[in-house]
Amino acid sequence: MSSPLTDRDSPSLTPGAASAGGSQFTKESILRDYRIAFQSRQASLIGRKEVFTGKAKFGIFGDGKEVAQVALARAFRPGDFRSGYYRDQTLMMALGLLSLDQFFAQLYADADVEREPCSAGRSMTAHFSTCMLNADGSFKELVDLVNVTADVSPTGSQMPRLVGLAYASRLYRELPELGGMMKPFSRHGEEVAFGTIGNASCAEGMFWEAVNAVGVLQAPMLLSIWDDGYGISVPNELQITKGDLSAVLSGFRRDPGSRQGYDLYTVKGWDYAGLCETYLSAVQIVRREQVPAIVHVNEMTQPQGHSTSGSHERYKSRERLDWEAEFDPLRKM
Repeated sequence: MSSPLTDRDSPSLTPGAASAGGSQFTKESILRDYRIAFQSRQASLIGRKEVFTGKAKFGIFGDGKEVAQVALARAFRPGDFRSGYYRDQTLMMALGLLSLDQFFAQLYADADVEREPCSAGRSMTAHFSTCMLNADGSFKELVDLVNVTADVSPTGSQMPRLVGLAYASRLYRELPELGGMMKPFSRHGEEVAFGTIGNASCAEGMFWEAVNAVGVLQAPMLLSIWDDGYGISVPNELQITKGDLSAVLSGFRRDPGSRQGYDLYTVKGWDYAGLCETYLSAVQIVRREQVPAIVHVNEMTQPQGHSTSGSHERYKSRERLDWEAEFDPLRKM
């Protein structure tokens, strides 16, 4: 794919990126993306071994989702919020919000909040968050931070929260009476609420209610669907109409020149250049026009299966497993 791969509205948070107005894409920043993706994969592989050798009780990881998430991280700005789920470890690492030490501290349910800042061992593995309060209970300057609301275990439950976060940005932008209450929560409503969800959870009612609500409210939300073709052992064609979320969502697409509806994008999970171009283009419109967007990232892989509680070799065909090895996003990048 040929693309200038620049974004004048969304300066990168990553070290080595150019300042606002220049290209994000330097040799150093691309190598950094690959390094983070590779390290995240190794953490997933080691984490699974730690569970199987009895050092941790359960593991669920983001392997196969790495390249899409380093691309998504480039679209974030300070002040933005994430409401996501348990496959987002690479995104957290790319945003500088999760170290490898902290990743493993959570796997071991370390109760020290300094070592495990997401929940001090209280939440399940791979449930991420950032602290929004100072020691005295006052709010931090959230407009200067990338903010992550605490992930919760019921799949799909991040969606109602995502609606509220996106709508808050619109209200801060449009209601003059909120001007005196803006600090430290908003910079004139410029914030985007980023959501992530797996393809299987898109069969749930909370997903469709939230998508409909944001489509009506026209709030600045950018939702990513990580689609690896399965919901644990159940393939898409047995749980999604037409077996294709892009096809089902097509009715939400806005007409040219209209502000009603969504901008919809479909991109391959192994296509680094396409992912970067998609996210940086999409977020400009979301931020500037307050039009929500959904990015359906398909052809993703899951090298270790769903979690440490199962083996995907028992329900995926030999052809599918061979395809996943060939289209591993790290190999493609």
